[in-house]
Amino acid sequence: MLKVKYSHAEGYFPFAEGDYVTIVVRYLYIKDLEDELYYHGTLTNVEEQGFWCVLDDDKTKEEYFSFLDVENVIDGDRIPFFAGTTKRIKGKD
Repeated sequence: MLKVKYSHAEGYFPFAEGDYVTIVVRYLYIKDLEDELYYHGTLTNVEEQGFWCVLDDDKTKEEYFSFLDVENVIDGDRIPFFAGTTKRIKGKD
């Protein structure tokens, strides 16, 4: 398990290539719910400073995310909810 520094805290990155994840870019530290931002995708490469992911939005390309640019990475079947997570209902997020 890789220990990383996210944008607002340190944490662990327990995922590996091929895992389906939710990338939380903005959630806990926003004032307006319309500013929340998270993506769903499959990890293709994990590096020391960040990771590459094929997002559900566009499966034709990979995107890089630096750990310092995201709040957290969680299981792909979850979404952020209050101070934790909740089960994701596909098509509703």
